[in-house]
Amino acid sequence: MKRRKFIGQTLTGVAASIGLPTIVPSSVFGKNAPSNKINIGQIGCGRIAREHDLAETLKHDSARIIAACDVDKNRLEDAKRLIDGYYEQKTGNNNYMDTKMYDDYREMLLNKDIDAVMISTPDHWHAQPAMEAALAGKHIYLQKPTSLTISEGRQLCQIVKKKGVVF
Repeated sequence: MKRRKFIGQTLTGVAASIGLPTIVPSSVFGKNAPSNKINIGQIGCGRIAREHDLAETLKHDSARIIAACDVDKNRLEDAKRLIDGYYEQKTGNNNYMDTKMYDDYREMLLNKDIDAVMISTPDHWHAQPAMEAALAGKHIYLQKPTSLTISEGRQLCQIVKKKGVVF
């Protein structure tokens, strides 16, 4: 290698290492990078979701709630206000988050951006959305009871094991 070529390559490398951090925002690197966050969809937006599941999850920087689903339009809009308001207050950016709203959880499970779901439905409606979430490859958070019957619980366990998702 000739001396001039070596010096030229060295200077190019130094310039790139100095210039790259000024072009790419610091939020792309480190533990809070978008690629290190778990994108979560909330199924069921009633009292348990608002007072416990959403409130406790929003505190963690490694999680980001990007979608909400409920059959009751008023609860769904209330959850959207809660989620968007939290991220607006935290970041100071009015347009940071625009939570997607769904009235059918099956449509939400088709969203490829969602990594995991929190299920806060009435007790008799826990197993079905959990099984469908596992089949869609989504990780699952669910309070007990997980099912109404032993056979329903076994079916849920088999699907979770087969799909390799975290439950």
